[in-house]
Amino acid sequence: MRRALALAGLLVTGMVLTALAHDDWKAPAAERDRPNPVPESPMAVSKGRGLYMKHCRSCHGDTGKGDGDRAEYSPRKPHDLTDPALQKKFTDGEAYWKITTGRKEEGDVIMPAFAVKIPDDDDRWRLVHFVRTLVVQP
Repeated sequence: MRRALALAGLLVTGMVLTALAHDDWKAPAAERDRPNPVPESPMAVSKGRGLYMKHCRSCHGDTGKGDGDRAEYSPRKPHDLTDPALQKKFTDGEAYWKITTGRKEEGDVIMPAFAVKIPDDDDRWRLVHFVRTLVVQP
């Protein structure tokens, strides 16, 4: 019984630490401060939407809620990109950096890096423009 409680405590502690680490995924300051060099336009957002549907929809879902077909197979539930509080927490530069570099933890791919699959820097910036349109206004 004692051993089971100790194991349960370790699992809960591990989940809390993992959640905290997940919330602490931040870009370096220089990346956070980078402005989006691609002007926002209907054409840029449309291109970003196409990239989102091709590369992001499977995890983040059609509308960005984190409910895509592959979300259940992810080591961690994908972020709900429609959440205004979440969108306020990250800059365009940070979003671009996360899309470009992705994230791995202990060998698990939490979010794929898209620098190779989306090799055009401007296209990744266009994707950021589209992600900004997913936020649901309160």
